[in-house]
Amino acid sequence: MKTKAWFLLFLAAAALLLAGKGLVVQVLRSNLLAKPDFLSASLLAVQKGTKLELIETQGNWYLVRGAGGQKGYIHQTAVAESKVSLGTMVPGKKGASEDELALAAKGFNEGNEKKLRGGKGYNFADLEWIMEQNAALAALAPFVRDGRLK
Repeated sequence: MKTKAWFLLFLAAAALLLAGKGLVVQVLRSNLLAKPDFLSASLLAVQKGTKLELIETQGNWYLVRGAGGQKGYIHQTAVAESKVSLGTMVPGKKGASEDELALAAKGFNEGNEKKLRGGKGYNFADLEWIMEQNAALAALAPFVRDGRLK
């Protein structure tokens, strides 16, 4: 019985490793685009944590497939590789602790944010307003053209 269970676990791990490379959206929000160009038509909005399947690479762009089967392009800076390893299937502590993450982010975590929200000199209302803004790609095209941005 144990041998059969280990064999099935091995087959499942092999299938995961052989499957398409997984990516995870690392920015708060982005879009799957029709072409590998920031000003291309948006096909689908994606949020941080969204899992995508890599189909092919074109320079700094990835052609990906979302969970719903929608294909589109996303820039490599918006995603990170979703690592699948046998270690992720084994029970036990994995990854960094909250304290280690807070140190990596220079002490800014959810607990510290709550402390800072009531303090002087921190205007979270302005930050939240900025985070809510969503410029349409059609409005950005003239801005990029007129400013000769690349």
